[in-house]
Amino acid sequence: MCGIMGFYCFSEKKPDKQKITKMFTLLESRGRDACGYAFIKDGNLIVHKLAQRSSMTATTYDWKSMELLSIMIAHTRMKTQGSEKNNANNHPLFNKEGLCIVHNGMIHNDREIFGKDKRDAEVDSEAILYLLSSKKKGNKIKDVFEKIEGSFAVASISAKEPDKLELLKHDNPVEMYYDEKDEILYFCSEREIMRESLNLKNVTKCGFNLGEGGFHFYTMENNHALIINRDGVESYKKYTPRRENWRMSPLYKRDELLVDCPYCFESTIYYDGRLNNRCEHCHQLLDAEDLYV
Repeated sequence: MCGIMGFYCFSEKKPDKQKITKMFTLLESRGRDACGYAFIKDGNLIVHKLAQRSSMTATTYDWKSMELLSIMIAHTRMKTQGSEKNNANNHPLFNKEGLCIVHNGMIHNDREIFGKDKRDAEVDSEAILYLLSSKKKGNKIKDVFEKIEGSFAVASISAKEPDKLELLKHDNPVEMYYDEKDEILYFCSEREIMRESLNLKNVTKCGFNLGEGGFHFYTMENNHALIINRDGVESYKKYTPRRENWRMSPLYKRDELLVDCPYCFESTIYYDGRLNNRCEHCHQLLDAEDLYV
């Protein structure tokens, strides 16, 4: 489990720095091995990341002296694949063209995605950056949904398109608040982290619930991608993930079993005849002899 967060300003108004600092600090509950943040300044991608907790990073000179701009993405990491001591494995991940992502989730076929191509790190999230960076023609976001095996919640920015934010969701949460007054969109892995950081409370009048004081909550639907620009929502589309392609393909014949994971005890799908099965919740490899059907 990792955490992602960020904001997008549609006007000249910027978020309260103390509230963003609190949000970044609270996000470390989802990952304490490393953290980082990124933004576009004067057409250049700026990335800061360290193998330490976000609460520690929030005390550094770089964070304290940082002026909030129009867009920012951030990440807290709980390591799975790739040591945090190699900073290339920590988020945000980026390439030399200025494309940058943060990712919460776990990718199971990153080696298959890269094939014989050279990779800069060992972290599985790099497979998403690789697909979004592809020079091949076509819809890069569609490629992510159709080729990635695993789960992901992704936020992406690019120096080439400094006014654009992309959010992708497949089986991992992306929660959002829109500040109607200041015209700022906030996003995070957890709604309660935003509520506490932004000091949101339910407002009532004459016994009627008026919401949260001009803040409007949204949760992204699963298997969707949201693209935002200065005018607002550029697109919000549903995509078909790779797992659903398995189920629909007449050539991919497997018996599906609903089983209880012996590690987390959640119900998950087991594909009889598949070489490697993983729990959809804890992502542990499943051995047929240990399953509870």
